[in-house]
Amino acid sequence: MIRGFIRTTLQTILCLITISFLVVACTDKNQLQQVDIQKVEEIEIERIDKSWFTLTANEQHDRNKRLLNNYGDVYKRYVEDVLQLGGVSDSTIDLQIQRFVNDESISEVQLEVQKAYPDLDHLSEELTDAWSYYHYYFPDKPLPNHISVIGGFNTPAILTENGVGIALEMFLGKNCVFYDYLQLPVYLRNRMTADHIAPTVMKGWVQTEYLLEKPNASLLERIIDQGKVLYCLDAIFPFMEDSLKIAYTAQQIDWAKTHESFVWAYFVDNELLFSSDPTQVSKFTNDGPFTVDLAKESPSRMGYYIGWQIVRAYMERQENIDLMALLNEKDAQYILNNSKYKP
Repeated sequence: MIRGFIRTTLQTILCLITISFLVVACTDKNQLQQVDIQKVEEIEIERIDKSWFTLTANEQHDRNKRLLNNYGDVYKRYVEDVLQLGGVSDSTIDLQIQRFVNDESISEVQLEVQKAYPDLDHLSEELTDAWSYYHYYFPDKPLPNHISVIGGFNTPAILTENGVGIALEMFLGKNCVFYDYLQLPVYLRNRMTADHIAPTVMKGWVQTEYLLEKPNASLLERIIDQGKVLYCLDAIFPFMEDSLKIAYTAQQIDWAKTHESFVWAYFVDNELLFSSDPTQVSKFTNDGPFTVDLAKESPSRMGYYIGWQIVRAYMERQENIDLMALLNEKDAQYILNNSKYKP
């Protein structure tokens, strides 16, 4: 009887210890989901992709002045750099805009955009949540204005100091017929869907706002920098699937998780981490159908995936989640050493 009591007691203690470890593990894993954010004002998206196509020439003149006044650089960059219609204040700009919106092929694209996005309520809600998390971590940073546009398949997002432009024709779904005409590769089409808009915007914003180009950067420096960006997406989208943050398919993220230790061993065994050889670095950081030197089933940019896991391991060892401190830490080897990363 006593033996049975002792055995039962030990089993109970072991169960309690196991449960306590599980609770701690879950708490650590979901730490980014526990922050108490305050919602920012709802993100409003000015739909230039609609308004431009419903105006007369006289109305276009007034609307052009208003958009330039309200949205400044992001509108200017859209007109001048993305569409290359000339100076936004030129005397002929209204005529150039009219030619653009009356172009038959552009009209077809605009029709498909309106079918796919009759409203942007869901995107507005998603971006409001994202910017609320962003504001929690960067409270002193002003939030940008937003416009949606048709950019002629030139870029998915336009980012300036105080504005975001979203080119909706770049997110019409992987089976969009226009992407057939353009002969876009499958790896790009897989990320040209509505659920990739918000992470594409926020990733671009963090990169342009906080990362500087480093000439002759080593592989380690490159992957740690992108690891920082992806960790920021962890914080800004704490409930989002990893595949959307890094723009992988479900199969690709599974491959990356399964082969993480193999890829890390490959880097170490071949002494690649401190290489600044552009050819070697690009193999593991360039976009494409797969990562060069790895299996054809691998996703591209596996170096960035590894950098992401290193930064995650590093941040798990920090007392506080301070994204600005993370972004300001320029020593990639310091982050690696203090991550105790062991896949």
